[in-house]
Amino acid sequence: MKRLITSISAFIVISVSVLNSQVSKEDIAKIDEIVKKAFEVFKPTGLAVAVMKDSAIIYHQALGFSNAEVRKPVKTTSLFNIASCSKAFTALSIGILVDEGKLKWTDKVIDYFPEFKLADDYITKEMTVEDLLCHRSGLGTFYGDLLWYNTTYTDEEVMKRMRNEPITRRFGIEFGYQNIMFMIAGDLVQKISGLTWSEFVESRIFTPLGMLQSRPSNDELSKDQDIAFGHLNNKVLDIYDFTAAKPAAAIYSNVDELSIWTALLLNDGACKGHRIISRASLNRIMEPHTILGASSMQKQHGINFFMYGLGWFIYDYNGKKIVEHDGGMPGYISKVTMIPDQKISIIILNNGNDGFVDNALRGALMDILVKGKDFDWIGEYSSIKSQSEAYEQSSNKQRLESRVTGTKPSLSPDGYTGIFRDKCYGDAEVSLDSGKLRLTFLPARTVFTGELEHWHYDTFKVVFNDKFLTFGLITFSFNSSGKVTAFKIDLPSNDFHFWNLDFRKI
Repeated sequence: MKRLITSISAFIVISVSVLNSQVSKEDIAKIDEIVKKAFEVFKPTGLAVAVMKDSAIIYHQALGFSNAEVRKPVKTTSLFNIASCSKAFTALSIGILVDEGKLKWTDKVIDYFPEFKLADDYITKEMTVEDLLCHRSGLGTFYGDLLWYNTTYTDEEVMKRMRNEPITRRFGIEFGYQNIMFMIAGDLVQKISGLTWSEFVESRIFTPLGMLQSRPSNDELSKDQDIAFGHLNNKVLDIYDFTAAKPAAAIYSNVDELSIWTALLLNDGACKGHRIISRASLNRIMEPHTILGASSMQKQHGINFFMYGLGWFIYDYNGKKIVEHDGGMPGYISKVTMIPDQKISIIILNNGNDGFVDNALRGALMDILVKGKDFDWIGEYSSIKSQSEAYEQSSNKQRLESRVTGTKPSLSPDGYTGIFRDKCYGDAEVSLDSGKLRLTFLPARTVFTGELEHWHYDTFKVVFNDKFLTFGLITFSFNSSGKVTAFKIDLPSNDFHFWNLDFRKI
């Protein structure tokens, strides 16, 4: 690891451009110093940063590798999967169609998709286009994400299966972060425009803005493009192949072209002589719609409110309105931050799966740009990262220590086999493979499959092919005749709710 870090440091690529701006050369020097320090402290595989002021990139640089295994240096033009920062493009696409009079923010979703249905009939009838974009659907955070993650399900199949997801929040009031609702918003773009979401984003946003390297999804990437591959522990991950939910997280872009994107947003919807969206629609997108409430940590740093607009988080800092979004996919963490009244944006992308470096940099750079407090953001997030890693290690240790030795399964291996169904997710199969039990989630059979190793009693350990996840513990249930009837899976994840799955034998 030390040799790898030394090699990364040797490949630091810095490109700085100081143009006519209210940001001083001294501030640019501070920004450069902070970015270097953050890279040295957090050691993400690759890091790209850009700061834009008044439609000009005043600072951009890239550090580390786009591919650590072949020591290829990352550039400010290297393409990263920006994950959920894609949501803002979907919201803007809807805004463009509103401007054209082809739909209204208050239109009911069911009027466009009669097949749309959630577990609550009232929500099904009352859900509006705007509701899709501000996370107040009544569904919990990340509910339904296992339906699109690595499955063969199409958008249509995901939408159909969402009717079985439980409603756990107050519709129209409580925040529940939802990728599936943004998927439906993207499907609405296609329904109204006749173009796929990818075609619409490319033709109506990327091309007019000159975002010529950016791509709506991995499907559009070409072999000659410079891809910053996602990494876990400096090991290259395969590019995630989106089938469903592209409008929520599929875009690939770089810090230079995302700067052009933010220039559009900070200039009332016009850029490079093109008016992409009306001022009225853009204002609606970037104003609060759902209240979250500031966390205790945010309050300690002077943040008084924290809300969600349409594809954007909105909060205050040092008397300034901040508009921001984060993104995360395996191997990638992204952050786009804007200070509208100063026409400043900060874009931070890393392909080392490190959210701590993005947050530390955002805080430190904002303090420089808005003349905020002199606070050690890098030190704070370094400490938080250490605490998080210690907690994870402790949790893993507890899981291992909870294993009861000297026990045996109740049945012979063939007694556990069969097809099991979760009413929302679909089918899983427990089979015998060369005398060993194997679990496979059939909609994601290439990734969610693995041998079952006896853990204790009637609980088995499974290690799926997905390197992003830890191991799972599968516990079987029985009827009064001693026959297997169901299983549950304990697989801790901040992103995917395996605990929501309830597989019943069919």
